[in-house]
Amino acid sequence: MAKKKTKGKANVWAPQPNDAIRLAAIRWFALEMERMAIEIYATDQSQFTAMERVLRQTLKKMGKIHRRAHMDLTDGCPDGYILCKDNTCAPMCDGGIGANSDA
Repeated sequence: MAKKKTKGKANVWAPQPNDAIRLAAIRWFALEMERMAIEIYATDQSQFTAMERVLRQTLKKMGKIHRRAHMDLTDGCPDGYILCKDNTCAPMCDGGIGANSDA
């Protein structure tokens, strides 16, 4: 997605040919996790605590990746995204898990 910073040059977000398919894969994983969690809960409510533990662990791990993803995007984010206070691009800086937001 975004290019790595090279010595002396700021990063500029640039679209890549495989962005759409990678974003589709990310969406599929997220929706599949949601679907499975709902089906498990609908089948056996006693599994909620175990699922919550897994989901929280997953979000913590994603938060670590999120923190490593910070870049010096002096030329800004892709269309439809804004640069948040934590130096990541998002549609809105909403202060989700692991994020420092502007607004």
